[in-house]
Amino acid sequence: MNDFPTLLTAADISKILKISYHSALDFIKYSGIDYIKIGNQYRVSEEKFRAFIAQKGKKIISIS
Repeated sequence: MNDFPTLLTAADISKILKISYHSALDFIKYSGIDYIKIGNQYRVSEEKFRAFIAQKGKKIISIS
């Protein structure tokens, strides 16, 4: 079972980035990171999230 990646929720991302929960949802939807949607919940691979944050250069994500 350890072959599966750790998945982050919108609540996890909001805490990490110190943004609101709704902004974290928008971040997941519009950042270009692959995500899984189960019902109305979004999940992002921790590995892909870390890679996105580690990328050099500016990242501008339009959120409403």
